[in-house]
Amino acid sequence: MPLHDELLNLARDYLARQEQWSSIAQRLRFNLGKITYPEALEADLLYKVKPLPPNGTFAAVDGGLGTEEFHGLDLLVLRALAVQFGYKDGELISHVYSPSRRPEPILQARTGLEQFEKLRFISLYRLKAELSCAIEVMQKHNPNYLLIDGSLAPLVSDKPPEDSQFRALYGEVVELYRLLYSTAASKNINLVGVTKDSRGRRFLDMLAKSNPESAPALEHASDTAFLDLLLQEGERTFVFRYSAHPTQNQVLKDLGEWGSRILTFYIKPVAGDRPLRIEFLAAATPFNQIAEVMAGLCHLHPHYAYPAVLIEADLRAAMEGEEVEQIVADLSARLGRKRFMPLRRNSRPFR
Repeated sequence: MPLHDELLNLARDYLARQEQWSSIAQRLRFNLGKITYPEALEADLLYKVKPLPPNGTFAAVDGGLGTEEFHGLDLLVLRALAVQFGYKDGELISHVYSPSRRPEPILQARTGLEQFEKLRFISLYRLKAELSCAIEVMQKHNPNYLLIDGSLAPLVSDKPPEDSQFRALYGEVVELYRLLYSTAASKNINLVGVTKDSRGRRFLDMLAKSNPESAPALEHASDTAFLDLLLQEGERTFVFRYSAHPTQNQVLKDLGEWGSRILTFYIKPVAGDRPLRIEFLAAATPFNQIAEVMAGLCHLHPHYAYPAVLIEADLRAAMEGEEVEQIVADLSARLGRKRFMPLRRNSRPFR
């Protein structure tokens, strides 16, 4: 089949799926209040959210990384930092960087890693750096909210097998997560994870259980792709637990009691952008207050719903290509005649 025809068929197939998802979304909105969702922590499927102008202090943590592969060696260069914005009635009145505006990068290197171990090596060291930074900013600055880019829990792919050389590192990361949660709880800090482009299945599985006729179509959807059709501006879903069975979840069970306190909802702060997945640590703050605060933080641009403090953390933490190149050059100079050998795919003399 010619490439043009294949592309046309792919486009038609995706549009047909979108029509199915749109039809399901319309049906769910028509039946609001008539369908129950046993795993939801609230009665209704959708809730209106009024954005609250930011007030107080909001810290955000993010990390940037660069990697270089050589023959027999994997090099990781990473930077993690926190930014804290102070707001009064929606106006930015202060900002603080921790440990600094542009901290020195952290270097890690390993030899003899298989591909899947290399990915864990990168992810676990990034998590360790970001979590350590988050704990430090909470202890030093005591913000009202601490925002993390991504999930509040490690991913299943981060957990190495028992015989992995990174099992001890994973244990360190798990202990940092526990300290993150306990610090937030003891200091009454609202801990929130914001995922830009979620691909979770749990919410769709809950919908499918309560709407069996929609299950086949929802199997081919991702959470935010479907919710972009369901949610309207200023709406959120019900709150639900990160996992239906935290003590049986492969990762959450390592977090102890905290695994059952990670809650989730989706929100669409502006009409011109997709929904966000919001995770938060259950505390005294009411669900809708968390949603209103997050809606206010994400309501600054009509086509990009994301907190400014997280955007600033991302920009400051980013590793520039030139930085990584300079570090590689410096390491090579210290090796003298025994330079790093590039991978074969990067050194062939022809194209």
